[in-house]
Formats: sequence, structure tokens, C-alpha cells
Amino acid sequence: MEANHWIEDWLSARAEAPKTKELYLMCWKHFTEFCKERGKDPLRIVDDYRVVKYQGEAQGKFLDEWQDILNAFNTWLKPKYAPLTMKNHLVAVRSFLRKWKIPLDVELPRHACVIYHNRDLSKEIIRQILSRASQRDRTIWLFMAESGLRAKTTINLKYLQIQNDFEKEIVPMRILTPAETLKDHVGDRWSFVGEDSVRALREYLKPRMPLKGEDYVFASERPGRVKGEQYSESALSVKFSRTCRALKLEKGTPYGKPGRYRMHGLRKYFRNNCRADPFYREFWMGHDIGIDESYIDRTMSRDLTDPEIHRKLYQQAYEELRILEPTTPTGYREIQQQLKQRDSEIQELRAEMQKLREDSEATDQAMEHLFKDTGILEKSKKELLEYLIKTLNQMGKEDRSKEGKEEKTKGE
Repeated sequence: MEANHWIEDWLSARAEAPKTKELYLMCWKHFTEFCKERGKDPLRIVDDYRVVKYQGEAQGKFLDEWQDILNAFNTWLKPKYAPLTMKNHLVAVRSFLRKWKIPLDVELPRHACVIYHNRDLSKEIIRQILSRASQRDRTIWLFMAESGLRAKTTINLKYLQIQNDFEKEIVPMRILTPAETLKDHVGDRWSFVGEDSVRALREYLKPRMPLKGEDYVFASERPGRVKGEQYSESALSVKFSRTCRALKLEKGTPYGKPGRYRMHGLRKYFRNNCRADPFYREFWMGHDIGIDESYIDRTMSRDLTDPEIHRKLYQQAYEELRILEPTTPTGYREIQQQLKQRDSEIQELRAEMQKLREDSEATDQAMEHLFKDTGILEKSKKELLEYLIKTLNQMGKEDRSKEGKEEKTKGE
């Protein structure tokens, strides 16, 4: 589409997210094509309006002509697009007109129903999809289902966002999601993934380790053929749809229409199956909690900043969220933690025993040194001999005194 500073300034002010900008550009392109068929150029609408803005009758004529174009555009959209897509086109046009304060009426559909829903993905369907995916895609899709993160956030995940828990082997593993990586206007957040995602991630990263903090966790499968720093979520979404078709999950879907199962459904799966308190669930998904965040009491406010409380709540919800069948007995994780604690206690006892052994050796050395000193030894022998003689003399006196008393008693 032809470059125009009115368009550029409008998008800079109204479309902060790249996806919104892409959507607005597509809708404006369709509107431009429609207008040119009727002899109007929407790229000049701002300049032309400012020329006639204070000319009274000329202004009225200008607005009437463009209002007729807008009404016709509304009619042109109805047979071509689903109600929500039609609304998106009109919202984009209205946004442009409002930005430049052009007083034209863009009538939006009152009820824009969704025809092509993101169908719910069951655990069984997700297992089938994962079984046909590459190792990288399988890990990404598991991450999305277990964390609730958007595809773009997951694809652009960097190693520093998981490094701490990943290297310490902490499960559930925390994923840091800085504010700039989230769509909603929220602060820094985090989410978690469970045992299955962590295991898949270790297998995937094993050939690539060690990674640096700024390295992407999920690298391109075709290095050198990607435009920009990282591949897009659209490319991965296409692979998801192809996998669904290969599994014959898309039977009856009209050609050119959205499939029954889409990659965004993995995020929807998390929302439907995470049984944690909705406050925490929305926090993990990166949603704007809104005014609720301002009315949390003091005990709840601690939960916002303490990841260990979040980790505990996620672990409690994980069994219901888990997609793959557990490969270890129930309670294995608890037993493993107990064994680690026992190992730690054993190490402490060994350290104490070593210290006692060293103290004992020091005592033996001191005694040996003492008895090697002959002067001290002779003095000790002399004192001992004197003590024995004194004791024997005392015992002899007592015996003689006792015998004398007995003889005296007999004589009486």
C-alpha cells in the first residue's frame, strides 16, 4: 500500500501491538480498493476535508459523498466476511476518521457473533497432535497448553527467562514474562510449566547446551531462511493446521475457511482446565486483572510478589491440567524430595563425624607428646608411688586398731 504520513501517524497512535497494526493495514487496504472503484481516494481524505472544513456548503457536500461511500462499504462487506471480520474492517476505518476528527458516521454491527470459534481441544486430540509434531513444535505446544502463554510470547522466549529454575531443576518451572513481552498493559508477570514440559524441554535443548541468556529457547528449524531475528507465530500456526489435517481432524471444514482446531486453542485449553483461583490463572496468562488488583488485602498482596505461593498453587492445579499420562508412580516427586533431604542430612552427619575424628586425633597426639616428656612421666610415677605407700600405711593402722578393739572386748 502507498506510504502516507496520515496512515503512519494513525497507526503509531492507535495500533501499539504489531498484530493490531497488521490487522488495521489489511482492513484499510480493502477499504482503499473499494473507494478507488468508486472514484475516491481515502489517502487524500484528510487533506481534502481540511480544505473544505470552513466552507459551509462545500463541507456538507464533501461529507455527504463520503458518507454514501461508507454506507456502501458496509453493504459490500456483509456477503464477503463473517460478522466479526466485518466489524474489524469498520472499526479500523472509524479509528482513522476519529483520529483526524472527520465527522463521518461509521455504523458498527450491533451483534457481531463469532461463527468460526476456536474449538475446545481435548486432551486426547492434543496428544494426537503432539505425536505427529517435530521435537521443537511438540515442546512449544506443550508449553502453551501448560502455561497459558500466547504463541508469540512462547516462540520469542529467551533462555534468561527460564535459566534459574531450569538449571536448578525446579519443577514446576517458572517462566519470567517481562511487561514488554505481554500484549496487555500490565507489569512483569510469570507463569509455570509442569513436569511433562520440562522433560520435553531438556530433551530438546540437550544438543544445544550450553545456551547464553539472550539465546532463543526455541530456535528455527531452518537457520538462515527466517526473515528477522525469529520466525513468526503465523508459520507455526500453519504447521499446527497441517498437522490437524494430516490427522483428519478437519473433516467438513469449507475450503478457505478457518479450521475447527487452531493453535490458539492450546491457550484456551489452559484457561478451561486450570482449576486454580481465576485471579492467579489470569495473572499467569498475562491478562489485565483490572481493578481487582487494587482491592487485594494484605495477605493477598503477598501472593503477587511471592513466586513460591504461585508455584504451590500451580502444582495443585497441574494434575487436572496435565496432558500426557504420568510416567512415574503417584507421589514419586514427593519421595524424590524426601530422598534429597535425607542425602543432605547424611552429608551433615558425615561432616560432624569427620570433625569428631579430627578432635580425637588431636587428643591422641597431645597424650603421646605428654608421655614422651620423661620428666613429666617420672614425676607422675613418683607421686603415684607416694600415694600408694600412704594409702597402705593408712589401711594398716586401721586394721591394727580394729584388732585391738576386738581383743579388748573378748577380755572383758
